Amino acid sequence: MRPSRLPALVLVLWLISTLLWWGFAFMPMSAAPPEWLTAARAVCFGSVESGLPAPYGWMLLVLGPASFLVGIFVIWGSELGASVVSLARSPVGACVFAVIAAGLTTEGVWIFTQVRVGLAAAAWAPGAPDSSDLPVTYPRQAAAAPDFVLVDQAGERISLDRFKGRPVLLTFVFAHCQTMCPLLVQNIKQASPRVPPSEVLLVTLDPWRDTPSSLAGIARQWDLPSNFHVLSSPSVAEVLRVVSAYQVPFERNEKTGDIVHPGVVFLIDAQGRLAYTFNNPPPAWIREGLARLDRTGANAG
Repeated sequence: MRPSRLPALVLVLWLISTLLWWGFAFMPMSAAPPEWLTAARAVCFGSVESGLPAPYGWMLLVLGPASFLVGIFVIWGSELGASVVSLARSPVGACVFAVIAAGLTTEGVWIFTQVRVGLAAAAWAPGAPDSSDLPVTYPRQAAAAPDFVLVDQAGERISLDRFKGRPVLLTFVFAHCQTMCPLLVQNIKQASPRVPPSEVLLVTLDPWRDTPSSLAGIARQWDLPSNFHVLSSPSVAEVLRVVSAYQVPFERNEKTGDIVHPGVVFLIDAQGRLAYTFNNPPPAWIREGLARLDRTGANAG
C-alpha cells in the first residue's frame, strides 16, 4: 500500500511558509519603501541599530516555524519519512522539492549576507560620545582634495570646485543601507545646524541602484536640508572613480547588492584641501572640525 502523501504535503507547505516568513523579515528595502511594509516589518520583527531583527523578532522567526515542525512530527511521526520518499519519487514532487531546495540555498545565502552585514554594523564603533571634544592635536592635512563632477538630487552637476570659499563635508553612503548609513547621515544632520554655512556631499557607494533618477527620493527619505547633496552618475564607473580617488574601502556582494564599508567622513577647507579625515565621528567632532575650518578661512580672508 502506497504511503499517504498528506504528511509530505504538509511539510512542503511548512517549508514554503517558512521561506516566505524569513524572506519577509530580511528582504532588502527600496530607497522609499511603502509605509505599510515598513510598519508591518517593524511590528513583526522589530529592529535594532544593526538593522537585524530585535530579540523578540528572532524568537518569532525561529520558534514560530519550529513549533509547527514539532507539531508535524508529533502528528505523523514515523509516517513522515515514507510519505516524503513517496512524494519525491513522483515527477511533480521531485520538481517541488528541487524548487524548495533552490529557494533554501538562495535565501540562505541572502540571509547569511544580511546577518554578516548587520553584525559588522553592530561592531561599528560610532566614535566618542557627543559631549567629547575634537582633540586640539587631531592631525590636519593639507593635500588637495580630488575634484569630481557628479549629479545631485536636483539634477545639477556638482563639483568640489563649485564650493571653493566654504567648508565642505564629504562622505560615502548608499540608500539601501539600513544600518550604518542612516546613523552617519543623522549625525551629520545633527551637527549641521550648529556650524557655519557649509555644503554636505553624500556620494553613493551603490551607483547600480542609486541612479540619478532615484536621488530625489533618497533625499526625501533622509529628510535632507537644502545644503545636502546626494550624488551619483549615469555612469557607474564615474562614481567608482570618485570612491577610488578618496581610497574608501568597500565590499559589495554581487548577488544581493549589499555593501560593507567604514563610516569615513572628510572635511575639506575653503581652499579645496583635504583638512580632516574622520572615521565614524560623533556630531561634536564634525561641528568643531567645520568650525575650525571656518575660523581658518576667516583669518585667511
